[in-house]
Amino acid sequence: MASVDLYVVAAGNGSRINLSTPKALVPIAGEPCLTTTLRSIGSKFSRVFVVTNERMADSWCAYFEDFQEINPHIGQNVINLPIQSGLGDGHAALQGILSAEKLGNTSEEIVVAWGDVFFPNAEIIDELLSARSAGSGLLPVILERDPYVSIHVNSRMQCVSADFSRYGEGNPSGFHDQSVFRFSRARLRSALCNLHNCLWKNGRYITSAGELTFLYSIHHLYNAGRPAYAYETKHRTLTFNTADDVLAVRRELGLLSRDPAQLECTALDREAQLR
Repeated sequence: MASVDLYVVAAGNGSRINLSTPKALVPIAGEPCLTTTLRSIGSKFSRVFVVTNERMADSWCAYFEDFQEINPHIGQNVINLPIQSGLGDGHAALQGILSAEKLGNTSEEIVVAWGDVFFPNAEIIDELLSARSAGSGLLPVILERDPYVSIHVNSRMQCVSADFSRYGEGNPSGFHDQSVFRFSRARLRSALCNLHNCLWKNGRYITSAGELTFLYSIHHLYNAGRPAYAYETKHRTLTFNTADDVLAVRRELGLLSRDPAQLECTALDREAQLR
């Protein structure tokens, strides 16, 4: 297929995981999560744009300097895009796309992934990139019980909307996205720009959380007659938001004992394990 750019949205500040380091830099398998991601999938893309939080510029500058020195063959195509963060993953994705476009030569096809996704291999990326293009984008999904996010589709697997359990929109079962998405850059940018213009008021978004949520874009694209499509995948991704989630990911990878008695630890123990 034509060239594709990767956007890794890693603009959080680590507050939910109670660390001073960005979540994407939390070590999972002996190195920062983002390092594993870039080594596993970075070579699949023309360029890799990492959307970061400018308030943590020192941490990010040090990271990219070290990464590019150790991994020059990948690092030469990795570009840091610092933004003013704190307004939601949709805002971060939009600002990343707009910043990348200013640099020129951006690919029309893009993949967006969250910085807290751990990619031990490239299976889901290979599948996503080899899938036939459809509509405005493609979302790999897995049917789950009580999903944190539910992607609603019609009989043609067109993405109609997304429900969020954190907003009281829980479902007993549904298709959960895998935190990685392939889109037409122009169509995604247009959807996010339109949502921004409609929801932005006096320095904030008039949403319940005061943020622009990335998956609002699939409602917009469907209502505009340019839907994204979902497809079922067997390649489940591993993500984390808290220290306990990090331990769960490590446990699933076989990096921790599965004996519950050995998994009990205090908050200080968890902090030490993450460093």
